[in-house]
Amino acid sequence: MPQNYSIAMLPNPMKPDEAKKAYAKAQISRELTLKELSRRVAGQTTVSRADVSAVLIATVENMIDGLREGEQVDFGELGKFRLQINSHGVETADKFTAANITGVSIQFVPGDDLKNIFAGMEFNPVPTRAATRALLKAQKAGQTTVEIPKGGALLPVAPNLTATSPVAVVGRAMTIRRKTHWDDWIIKN
Repeated sequence: MPQNYSIAMLPNPMKPDEAKKAYAKAQISRELTLKELSRRVAGQTTVSRADVSAVLIATVENMIDGLREGEQVDFGELGKFRLQINSHGVETADKFTAANITGVSIQFVPGDDLKNIFAGMEFNPVPTRAATRALLKAQKAGQTTVEIPKGGALLPVAPNLTATSPVAVVGRAMTIRRKTHWDDWIIKN
């Protein structure tokens, strides 16, 4: 199944004076819940869904405990999890204190098999979530133009629009037109 993506115009944080450039942003198609994941695993093993859920919950709790204790949590071929500390820099090491720490995040390092799993993956362009919300809101209200929120970058082509969103968009002030072929749905900057 192809990975959906939208396009976002983003600045280079190292060079804020340069013009923004178009970058791909992965778009989530749906969420795989703990219940569904447990059901899938249970269907592939001799373990019940309730037991799979219990093991997954306990695994996460133990992972959190390990990370808090400063351990790197190794999930074999899946990869490794470890904490990453964010902080403000100061002139010298002797001036640095814990007050300079601004946050902690979890860093994931994929295992060797996982690094290569995405080779040959296909990608499918879709509108941004902001653009989709604006289009659906305008369509429900019977409007013929759409104001896309600032920063709501759009795509060259969005072939996967459905019968519930039969629209095409052109420019920042956008016109909604009904089309008969899904390949004709065009969203342009």
